[in-house]
Amino acid sequence: MLKINSLRTFLRPFLGSRLGLFCVLAALLCVPACFLGACGSGEETPSCSDDGQFKAVQYSKLFRLGTACGKPAAQIMSIVGGDTLVKEIVFEKPVKRAVVLSSAQIGYMARLGAADRIVGVGEGKYVVDSSLYGKVAEVGNGPALSLEKVADLKPDMVMTFATGGGKDDYEHLQKLGLPLILTSEWQEQNPLAKAEWIKLFGMMLDEGDGAMVRRADSIFKAETVHYAKTYIRRAPPKKKKRPRVLAGMAYGGVWYAPGGKSFTATLIQDAGGLYLWAGDTTRELRLSLEEVLALADSADVWVNPGMFSKPDEILAAEPRVANIKAFREKRVCQNDGIKGPGDGNDFYEGAVARPAELLENMNRCLYQEIGADNGVNSPKPAYKWYRNIYNF
Repeated sequence: MLKINSLRTFLRPFLGSRLGLFCVLAALLCVPACFLGACGSGEETPSCSDDGQFKAVQYSKLFRLGTACGKPAAQIMSIVGGDTLVKEIVFEKPVKRAVVLSSAQIGYMARLGAADRIVGVGEGKYVVDSSLYGKVAEVGNGPALSLEKVADLKPDMVMTFATGGGKDDYEHLQKLGLPLILTSEWQEQNPLAKAEWIKLFGMMLDEGDGAMVRRADSIFKAETVHYAKTYIRRAPPKKKKRPRVLAGMAYGGVWYAPGGKSFTATLIQDAGGLYLWAGDTTRELRLSLEEVLALADSADVWVNPGMFSKPDEILAAEPRVANIKAFREKRVCQNDGIKGPGDGNDFYEGAVARPAELLENMNRCLYQEIGADNGVNSPKPAYKWYRNIYNF
């Protein structure tokens, strides 16, 4: 069941005339109540009078868990343009055959030990998890999505996402009438909030005995404990200067950077850095290159320099970044330390379900280049997504 918070958006095409408004009102009076309420078909809320009971989770504001019609259920919010789509989904049976169209969805399933339930992906070359190589079908993404290939796989669930752009798969996939879930973990502003989506996957994959739900809860609890030990936003290492951090990259004279309320900004600050635009209240920023260069001498560390993995690639794209202090002093960190053979980046796949390791990565990125011990007492991380592009 898809609910749109902004009814205005839903009705806009019909409200241009009195006749259109009359038709809408007439339709609403004639359509059965269950069509507009908690009933539906496929993966949507089943034909019963139960609207569902949902409870907020610990960190995420974009999904809630509960029950509907006596079955496990979830309520998921996705920000699309200026509106919020709210979809309620009932898990009628455990998902044993999944088609996944987002890298993060693979990451959660792999962390739960359920990667073998994935039968289809968008493009296999971008998958990092080697256990899936040669074992899953490719169904395409965006305009290249093959509905026929998806249907032939007979999935228990198709997982996708919506950005509001013209290439979204969601509208096309609805035509199949297959169980369909729309995830929005990529819109989270907090590493723990993003990781908490593993609880939804635990519910989706559970076979009725609660084992997968308990596994998801246990994994997430361990991550929160580890994250808390690494978190140094308010307690930087002794006698160490808190590094000032720049993020993003310039394209065509415009600098694209995470806003102060973004996932990246939160990660930087939790790891002990001072993000240059921490006071901003948006998720993303567009600045002139001149505005950024005015801050060039105050940036101790530069993270996420666009799509570039080498210093010469950065200079080729925009020579003026040579004036940035962090670039001159070779303190530039990119998140591509783990990649698959097809150039897929594990930062978007495996890292989503390992926020504590990711926080350690960022912490070491910020502190290892400016002096001694970074204040993290745990062993060297097993995973290394962030790397200084000057080191290798």
